[in-house]
Amino acid sequence: MHGRERRKRSTRRALRSAVLELGLERGWAEVRVEEVAERAGVSARTFFNYFETKEDAALLDLFVVPDDELAALEGPAPRLWHALTELFTADVERLGGDGADVPRFMELQRRNPGLQARQMGVFTLFEGRLSSAIAARLPDDRDGRLRAGLMSGACITAVRVGLQAWTAGGWQGPPGADVRDAFGLLAPAFAR
Repeated sequence: MHGRERRKRSTRRALRSAVLELGLERGWAEVRVEEVAERAGVSARTFFNYFETKEDAALLDLFVVPDDELAALEGPAPRLWHALTELFTADVERLGGDGADVPRFMELQRRNPGLQARQMGVFTLFEGRLSSAIAARLPDDRDGRLRAGLMSGACITAVRVGLQAWTAGGWQGPPGADVRDAFGLLAPAFAR
């Protein structure tokens, strides 16, 4: 990674960290973008180069899967479910590896139902993209469309429940292990 990209990632991390700290310290309603920027050592204008709103900075960077990766998914169903398991386990591991304080972001969202709802909205938008990608690998009939919708919804649920289990377990080990286990419990329904 080049110097400019490193600086951009560092600034983004600093802004997200400031949002998290201020949100947990003082309560979400009291957080102002100007304070976030000041704590991160940048201008408010710089904040808006990275995020449209303070809420955007408080969301987990989950399901950041480009269209080309979704297009590369392989079928039939058993291989497809395995590919989905690998894709989302890697996405969760990337999230944890990026230095994101996942448990504390989840706590901030738990304390603020509006943030939690916004996070679920992001998940729902991604679920539609995922369902289309899965449907492209299944028969183009009613059962194929139902299966695609169920599989995409199950993926979102497996990631969410796996992260909740990881958090409840005291954040032991990598978060991907709990996500992989959640996918494994669903495998009998989809890997056949």
